Amino acid sequence: MRAFAIDAFGRTPQLQDLPRPEPGPGEVQLQVRAASVNPIDWKVAAGALAAPGAEFPFPLTLGFDFAGRVTAAGDGAAWEVGQEVFGMRLPSAPERSPHGSYAEYMTASAETAAMAARPEGLDAVSAAALPMTGGTALALTRWVDPAEGETLLVVGAAGGVGSYVLQLAAARGAHVIAVAAGDDHAYVRSLGAREAIDHRTTDVAGAVRAARPGGVDAVLDLVDDRETLMTGIAPLVRDGGRLATTVFAADTDALGARGVRAVNFGYRATDRDMAELAGLVTSGALHVAQTTTFPLTAMDEAYTASTTGHVRGKLVVTTG
Repeated sequence: MRAFAIDAFGRTPQLQDLPRPEPGPGEVQLQVRAASVNPIDWKVAAGALAAPGAEFPFPLTLGFDFAGRVTAAGDGAAWEVGQEVFGMRLPSAPERSPHGSYAEYMTASAETAAMAARPEGLDAVSAAALPMTGGTALALTRWVDPAEGETLLVVGAAGGVGSYVLQLAAARGAHVIAVAAGDDHAYVRSLGAREAIDHRTTDVAGAVRAARPGGVDAVLDLVDDRETLMTGIAPLVRDGGRLATTVFAADTDALGARGVRAVNFGYRATDRDMAELAGLVTSGALHVAQTTTFPLTAMDEAYTASTTGHVRGKLVVTTG
């Protein structure tokens, strides 16, 4: 089968011909229909998950998000052959299994992935665009808990997580300010942002401070490093407000000293989150992020596009 894999950390991933993985006890084999690209993929390739003493199986196929059909099931597996599912591998999975979703087939189990049934009203490409970014957005929105009328500043609003956070926060009645490139403003407004600031041409901190001298109620920063976050963005949060970062850039002690509840947010996917995402999309309460698709044969193009750091919505790879 074709798979986009690395032979060692630090190596450039390549499309390879690898044996089709067979399911062990508790595992299912999935024929992958679609897989979406996330920054964690190239971070894994660079060795982000490697630790002293840890042994990883190589070749290691990259890819976390998936949508596919169960084609074989091991003893005790929770899914049956023929079922359509979607979900994401857990970050701990690569150390246990080399079979990621950038392939024609992969394996998954309750211990290595969060999965839910893919309803008929949710196509495979859309389903693959949901798990990691949609699940992270669900969990972030629960944590920040924006109330009706509160002001939420979202930095990195046009990306995968931002595309879902904007909708979820707007549905709660929050006044959402999106920080995104100017050519993404129509997109973020379509998802619920009431205001948009172009970080390329505008002093974001100055613009927010001028409009809201008392500060915003909450910030979700999905892109900034520690210096940018702590010196430019964090001071915009009012005393007693909330701040979350997905790139672990917050000095939580410093923010806590002025009553700001802050978190360096890491997401652990659950089956329940996957099912909730499917329900939200099929009910029309949540729209799938704008997707750009690539065939598996052009996986290197999708991968390179992800590493540029400016992606609107989601990049999705299809296998057939």
